[in-house]
Amino acid sequence: MKQYRHANWVQFRHAVIELHRGCCARCLRSAAFDDVVLQVHHKRYIRGRLPWEYETTDCEALCKGCHAAEHGHVMPRHGWNWVGVDDLGDLAGNCELCGTEIRYVYAIEHAAWGAMAVGTDCCDKLTQTSEASEHHEKYIKVINARKRFVASKRWEVRADGTHYFKQKGIHVEIHQDNGEFGISMNLIAGKQRFDSLLDAKIKAFDSIRSGDAQDFLKRRKRSRVPSPIELDRVRAWLASGKL
Repeated sequence: MKQYRHANWVQFRHAVIELHRGCCARCLRSAAFDDVVLQVHHKRYIRGRLPWEYETTDCEALCKGCHAAEHGHVMPRHGWNWVGVDDLGDLAGNCELCGTEIRYVYAIEHAAWGAMAVGTDCCDKLTQTSEASEHHEKYIKVINARKRFVASKRWEVRADGTHYFKQKGIHVEIHQDNGEFGISMNLIAGKQRFDSLLDAKIKAFDSIRSGDAQDFLKRRKRSRVPSPIELDRVRAWLASGKL
């Protein structure tokens, strides 16, 4: 299943609810004062169109009760599909099914009901799969691996302040220049700059894990004349004996 990791659905849902000033379009109860869960109701459903690709004029904010009444039946418990996921960074959202505060938001849709933003457990329950919990487990593993990479004792620091590390056969160097941090891999310098050492380490990890670093090095493997800076790094590397 294609996963949309951007906050498209979260932003769209927020916009629709804001346009209704946080109140149900039918009973006028609000999430802030009446403790109701607001959902986005699509007035029409177009097959193949993602939940956030509609105009806001095609949607309205309804509480769970009014949403059910609008469809004329109880919310379906099967036939739901998972279409997107987003990490809010904190418990900044609420599951539209149970109202629980959530950080990881899963957008699901149903041909006869529309779309909802729910948490991991409710996503598994409605889609009748374990996709959400499996995705969450893999996501947490990546986060933990990133933390281990950043904090690893295998990072060493040269006299000039350059941090270096070897991961999957790639020599990673992070150097500071004019208050910014840059990354070199196998003595090939990247152009991107980072505000902190942490940001640079995270980028290095993500690039190696995704395979982008390997692809970059393959493209740069063609014959080329090394720059003076790269030659200086080669000399420093050889002198350090850390090969």
